[in-house]
Amino acid sequence: MKWQERFAGRMGSLASSVAVSELLKLAEQPDVISFAGGLPDPKVFPMEAIQEAMDRVLAEDGPVALNYGPGTGYTLLRDWIAERMLTKDRAAVSRENILVTSGGVEALHLICMTLLEPGDTVVVGAPTYLVALHVFRAHQVKMVSIELDENGLDTEVLEQRLNELDRQGERPKLVYVIPSFQNPSGLTMNIDRRHQLIKICERYNVPIVEDHAYADLRFEGKPIAALKSLAPDRVILTQTFSKIFAPGVRLGWVAADSSLIQQLALCKIGTDTCANTLGQRLVYQYASQGGIDAQVSEAVRRYRHKRDVMIAALAEHLSGIVTWSRPDGGFYVWLTLPESSDSEALLRYAIENEKTAFVAGQVFFADGRGARHLRLSYSFIAEDQIEEGIRRLANAIKS
Repeated sequence: MKWQERFAGRMGSLASSVAVSELLKLAEQPDVISFAGGLPDPKVFPMEAIQEAMDRVLAEDGPVALNYGPGTGYTLLRDWIAERMLTKDRAAVSRENILVTSGGVEALHLICMTLLEPGDTVVVGAPTYLVALHVFRAHQVKMVSIELDENGLDTEVLEQRLNELDRQGERPKLVYVIPSFQNPSGLTMNIDRRHQLIKICERYNVPIVEDHAYADLRFEGKPIAALKSLAPDRVILTQTFSKIFAPGVRLGWVAADSSLIQQLALCKIGTDTCANTLGQRLVYQYASQGGIDAQVSEAVRRYRHKRDVMIAALAEHLSGIVTWSRPDGGFYVWLTLPESSDSEALLRYAIENEKTAFVAGQVFFADGRGARHLRLSYSFIAEDQIEEGIRRLANAIKS
């Protein structure tokens, strides 16, 4: 059987993701210091507390926890999520507005399944989360890229593009944004920019998908209201437990109008029927005892220090050669290289000659630009390797 002749047409658009995976396999060599992976630090997982929570789940609800669960999610967990969103995000929602998903990526897939047809238009940032780009390509939509400035998505450029599209008789189906500690740039929209974004999307009647993945990991400054709290009917919020608990449970959620939640749940029947039932009960048991709040506090302390170590190392080894963002939270620092740089070529050189790795910028852009950029993650790497890794990166850039 020649399977290559039978692949769906959409598979061609996913080739860039394969190229990234193949290149980053080189970064898995044991002697390579890698800033590539956007993973949590395993040291933030309080294993004893998690074990105790799991023991309680199995002792109290074992047979139920090991069976199928409600398609929309475990009711007590949905109630906990709604309460947390009111407290943390100032968003007034109830369980009817919550769908528990198999991570934030499935949440985005379900939104696309429910709202998008092939050929529809979606607005994304330039740069933006590379897996979101992968999902949109899988759903065969057209992406319109909007540049970022120091406050995130540039709303002046957005308004110009929406006006141009409107004159052409084209209206985007979604605007996808990561307002807080954006992946990959680390940038955050201030409150004025958030209001501007909402006002523009109201004018052109475009829904907003708010990716809230990093919002809890704020190192300094006051929390900024979630878009969902500012425009409840227009904003679909996606969130994940991967950054505030553990990626291994593969859980997240969507917060949206109850009528949309019903349709998302209908689509979910054809993906996995229900999210991990055992994991949901574990998360609820752990979270209801204050575990997630305590874990987030420890994660913020640890990641803040790692960010400071990375910024200091960049200042020591690359000042005057490159520029970089200084995030107020999250996992990432975004580097801008000199003119005519090629971050993919630099990555190959850095792995082979300096034994250090990062993610080259092109994969974060829907239109393939980004050669002058690269993303560094400080979340997973051991603290005592950060300075040495930046020194090696500096050697590669200077070469």
